[in-house]
Amino acid sequence: MKLIILTQYYPPETGAPQRRLSDLARRLAAIGHQVQVLTAKPNYPEGKIFPGYKKGLFCREREGGIEVIRVWLYPNQSKSLALRLANYFSFVLSSILIGTFTLGRADFLIVESPPLFLGISARFLAAVKRARLVFNVSDLYPETAISLGMLDQPLLQKLLYALEAWCYAGADFITGQTEGIVASIRARFPHKKVHLLTNGIDLESVARKGRPAANDREGKFRVGYAGIIGHAQRLDTVVRAAGQLAGHPEIEFSIFGDGPLLEDLVALAEETGAANLHFHGRRSHEEIMAEMESWDAGLVPLANVPLMKGALPSKMFEVMGMELPVILCAPAGEASSLIETAQAGVCVQAENVDALVEAVLHLAAHPDLGKQYGQNGRAYIEQHFNRQVIAEKFVAFITFS
Repeated sequence: MKLIILTQYYPPETGAPQRRLSDLARRLAAIGHQVQVLTAKPNYPEGKIFPGYKKGLFCREREGGIEVIRVWLYPNQSKSLALRLANYFSFVLSSILIGTFTLGRADFLIVESPPLFLGISARFLAAVKRARLVFNVSDLYPETAISLGMLDQPLLQKLLYALEAWCYAGADFITGQTEGIVASIRARFPHKKVHLLTNGIDLESVARKGRPAANDREGKFRVGYAGIIGHAQRLDTVVRAAGQLAGHPEIEFSIFGDGPLLEDLVALAEETGAANLHFHGRRSHEEIMAEMESWDAGLVPLANVPLMKGALPSKMFEVMGMELPVILCAPAGEASSLIETAQAGVCVQAENVDALVEAVLHLAAHPDLGKQYGQNGRAYIEQHFNRQVIAEKFVAFITFS
């Protein structure tokens, strides 16, 4: 079987979509399928094309039997809507033009959304390459942007909902990352074939190698976050909680990552006196896994909006995979249900600073409880969120549906 994966985001960029899609490509190739990836020249999250990729309109690479075609786009991570749209549409245009001539015929074309605009390129290329189109939805757009207050123009909202419907109409299959996403799509498009393609972990790469000894950790209780620093995460809640706990020298917060709100958070940390909070910038996935060895708990914060009830952040699986207790700050929903079922951590109300402070203090005072949560979490994802099993079920769905 020949497959094309179309995505704007791919390694060497770091992030959840990049890891998830590259893992899927690798597993598909490992079981004997021919895989081509059409993606942008790496530029995220800095908004600058990485060194070594600046020359030419496109380049080809081979990675473990997978052909990766990287095409030019206008790199930008500005808060300006016009510049962000220029970023998205430049890749839509270049992926159509270059993909038409560089991609081979395929049985299936799998496109990652967001960005939703990539559905334009996906429908065109699927028709040209005579491939069945699989539209993978990792976030509902424009609903997410509207819920987070990032898209308040009624006309643009209407246009984006029309584009969403057009993208789904052209898909042979739709996959959704969470039960909430799948339920929304099935309710609005009941005639489409929809499959739950959850996030998960690579059990081999996400595992604790050996926790540092207590004397090497200086008696600290370390709480960490690793991921995008954006609107959906509401990390200002974490910064304010750190400020309230500044009088507890044994408690330390670490934030790893980059994003549009990083500068705002650094300023807020100074304002709140959160000297116990450290920003470490963007790191590779391997570096993050090594850093997590010294954590005592992992943070998974989300905005307090109804849409987040259906979210399942990838960082939650990695925290569980590293045998750490999860501190989930989110609306009651899919993520909190999973944590409670697995008995893998503590769930507190989204954007509730006092509740987060209380949860951190409780885990710091009960290290045995945190250890048990961590063991429970690892056991749960080994059983339910193994990426190898997820990939095999996906292949069965598109092959036999």
